[in-house]
Amino acid sequence: MPMTSPHPHEQVAAALRADILSGRLAPGEKLPGQRELGEKLGVAPNTVAQALRLLEEEGLVETAPRRRSRVLQPVAAMEAWLHEDGLVRPADSDGNGHADMRRGDPGTDAAAVEALDRAPDAALSVRQAVLLQAGTPWALQTLFTPDPLTVNSADAVTAAPFTVGPLRREDSHTSSWGARPATTEECSLLKSKIGTAVFEIRRIGFTDERPTSYLLTVVRADRVTIRMGSAS
Repeated sequence: MPMTSPHPHEQVAAALRADILSGRLAPGEKLPGQRELGEKLGVAPNTVAQALRLLEEEGLVETAPRRRSRVLQPVAAMEAWLHEDGLVRPADSDGNGHADMRRGDPGTDAAAVEALDRAPDAALSVRQAVLLQAGTPWALQTLFTPDPLTVNSADAVTAAPFTVGPLRREDSHTSSWGARPATTEECSLLKSKIGTAVFEIRRIGFTDERPTSYLLTVVRADRVTIRMGSAS
């Protein structure tokens, strides 16, 4: 049926999305070429390309130059627990993984500098990882510390990451959390749709009443339900 919406690429995306989520288009299946798909739907190939970009942002298709788009497994919903120690862990530990982004690089962040009671131009050590469940991103965690972080290949990042080093020595913490739209960079790292809502958890760790770490956890609200729980 020809698309008559003022935003035809959104209608194309909606039609393909419905087919993917219903299983009519199976994971791994290749879509027709953009020209062929456009002829079937009565839209221009560039309209199909726009629709596919939307679906790629949502993690439903994979596109590549000069190749037909491939259907991906829809993202599964999951539960995570915010524990009394201020760390977030998935309810199901099977399939946990990570992708390291930064491993103790120097950097700075206004909120982290303030939380750690440092000068505005102070350099911090930054560690960052994308947390995965069954290969799909569900959270982004960034740790800032005033002292250099040494991370070696033996340090396993889990769903409660960064528990080696500063966090292991801490004796207290404060934490706060809320919801907001994800930034463009966060959407790219989490492979989520632009404008997706995220839960943001900010944890400040202390040793002998001195702030020693600032951990920012950004969780995909479209995929994860967060519940409160005790430390494990």
